[in-house]
Formats: sequence, C-alpha cells, structure tokens
Amino acid sequence: MNETISTAEATRLRQQLMTMVRRLRRQASQDTLPFGLLAVLGAIDRAGGDITPTELARKENMRSSNLASALRELAAAELIRRHSDPRDGRRVRVGLTEAGQAVLRRNRQLRDGWLQRGLQQLSADERAALLLAGDVLERLAAME
Repeated sequence: MNETISTAEATRLRQQLMTMVRRLRRQASQDTLPFGLLAVLGAIDRAGGDITPTELARKENMRSSNLASALRELAAAELIRRHSDPRDGRRVRVGLTEAGQAVLRRNRQLRDGWLQRGLQQLSADERAALLLAGDVLERLAAME
C-alpha cells in the first residue's frame, strides 16, 4: 500500500488537476463577477455564511489587504453584509446577502452544468472512477 510514487506520476496528476481547475475557472468567468470575487463569496458560504474577515483571510490564505478590497467591492454591490459580532461588538463579521447567494448559486450552476454535460459523455465505468477519485482527492486535500 505504501509503494513509492514517482515524481513524474505526481507531476502528471498535478498537471491534470490544474487543467481541470483552469477549465472550471473558464466556465466561472462566463459570469459577470470576476473570479476572485466569486472565490470570496464561495469562501464565505463554505464558512457557514458568517465569518470575520480575519478568519476568512486565514482560512483562504489571503492577504488581508487583498481581502479588504474584495469585501469593499462585494459590499458596494450589495452581495455581502457587514454586521457587528454579537459576542464582541468591536469585531465585524461578513455574510452573504440574498443577492450574493443568488450570484454564487448561478455561478455554481454554470460550472456544475458544464461538468454534468461532460460526465454524461463518459461511460458508466469512467463516471464511477471519477466519482471515486473525487472522494480520494478530498482525503488527499485534507492531509497535512
């Protein structure tokens, strides 16, 4: 089970994954909102829809200045709301507005629709292999 994986095998898998990531980003870019702002909306959603900017920057490995700029743009577009932390009024929390949720849902539908159409063109065995690989990739991504 612990056989050695070659550098070439690891490189090939990384390249394959990055090709898929770029393709999904290209699908996302069909939306009116830039991908970077969509990524921040998605991060807020994955955090449960309510998080401090500091926690968000740490979770997403973003520089706070870049995040602050993105949050200003999202707030100006009324896609997020800022509110005081109920436990510490000095802290600010951000969450998605209904409009922000709708934008994120529409963008996910763009990406999921493309992927679903592609999967339908594969054989049942290929689809099963990809779905199993997805579970393995989640485990791999969670490793330190």
